Amino acid sequence: MISQATKNLLTLIFLALIWGSSYILMERGLVSFSAIQVAALRIIFSALVLLPFVRKVKKEDIPYILIIAFLGSGLPTFIYPYAIQHIEGSVAGIINSLTPVFTVLFGVLLFKTKIKLFQGFGLLLSFSGALLLILYGSSGESLSFNKFALIAVLAPMFYGLSTNVLKSKLSHINSVSLTASTFFILLPFALAVLFNSNFLEVMHTKPEAYLSLGFVSILGIVGTAFALVIFNFLIKKTSAIYASSVTFLMPIVVLFWGFFDKENIGFFHISGLVLILLGVYILNYVKKDIKPKK
Repeated sequence: MISQATKNLLTLIFLALIWGSSYILMERGLVSFSAIQVAALRIIFSALVLLPFVRKVKKEDIPYILIIAFLGSGLPTFIYPYAIQHIEGSVAGIINSLTPVFTVLFGVLLFKTKIKLFQGFGLLLSFSGALLLILYGSSGESLSFNKFALIAVLAPMFYGLSTNVLKSKLSHINSVSLTASTFFILLPFALAVLFNSNFLEVMHTKPEAYLSLGFVSILGIVGTAFALVIFNFLIKKTSAIYASSVTFLMPIVVLFWGFFDKENIGFFHISGLVLILLGVYILNYVKKDIKPKK
């Protein structure tokens, strides 16, 4: 009989494989579409798959669901394709490893979570790694401040905040229906964005558009809808910090795709990754000592 702890770990690994492959799918979508179109299509595909699972929610839950929708799904979906146009997808994936760091940080600042000095050191290490990626985001070998790497940091920041909100305010809602509700909210915005762009023209004029659309559909259906259901389920079964530590495993998958795709991954990219993951490890290693303030 498989223990619950083993099931949780296997779920975490499976989720890392899915999300770690998202960046290469975004890059393939960007071959034909703009960043805003890739993001809108991703939301639309996710919403259509999840539409049958939308359920009525309590009035008091609506403000928190809106936070989850726009911060946990909406804004990061637009941020990453935009950043990937200017930085390697593998670098964006490494930056996403900051999610557990922001999860702890927002827990301390907004949700009355207390951490120990050693965990503060872990936060500092991870942010040092992020700083390396921002300063060496273009080549990974020479100093060249990259504002797009800095923009990419906004996504894990939003993830960290929404993860805390989900765990503290929405744990009572079924994982599938919660994910469906968030994308149902985002669907009209995504449709408006897509059809106010040159999407139809691209589909008619670019021969590779249908292949790009296929990659984005996989990104939306598997890498977003299916993955978020698993993620929300994992949060409820474990904790916000444990679930967000999926980003501890994701860089392995991200770097595999980066090497496979011959991306420019330099010494400082790897150094930044090591610092971020070391900080995340410290945060998770002592997570049992994190207690709410009385």
